[in-house]
Amino acid sequence: MSCFYGPRAGLTTWALLFAACVSNAPRPNVRGGPSARELFPLAVGNRWTYNAAFLGARQALTVSIVSGEGGTFVDSRNQKFMQTSGGLRDEHRYLLREPIEVGRSWTSIIDVSTTEEYKVDDVGVKIDVPAGHFEDCVQIEARNPQGPSLSLIADQIYCPGVGLVRVVTFQERSGVRTAPQFTQDLASYKVR
Repeated sequence: MSCFYGPRAGLTTWALLFAACVSNAPRPNVRGGPSARELFPLAVGNRWTYNAAFLGARQALTVSIVSGEGGTFVDSRNQKFMQTSGGLRDEHRYLLREPIEVGRSWTSIIDVSTTEEYKVDDVGVKIDVPAGHFEDCVQIEARNPQGPSLSLIADQIYCPGVGLVRVVTFQERSGVRTAPQFTQDLASYKVR
């Protein structure tokens, strides 16, 4: 997905972007948030439908968990997810890394020329999306440097007991963000 959403991308596309390199330096006086297990509930039958918009084109996107065995869950796009003591993983990468606290960061090495950086920007976030009002959420920034002055950025919000509720992508050139290129807001969901 180059690294950001197109009209056919969605929730699980981001799963392809995360890896397990982690900054473990202690952070005094940081606010902690819910666990990865709370922020991304995995159970067969869980389903999320999003209102997605990419450069003016709108579509509904539905992702569901279709199977689960031995702690590995597979979604309707054949992406695999696992909850570990380190956080939420796909087959190769961490999506959420424990402990989830403001300032926590980790790096994903996608290939020899692509590295992405992730950071917990905030915890205790309140958000309104078409699916409702949610509190105690966590905001994650994913940054994909494209050169010395250009980065692709995705701001993601995960809410406890629900999962991913919002994604907004931008380009950032010399510290200035463009208007959003892609948005994905939770319209409805069913989780066990």
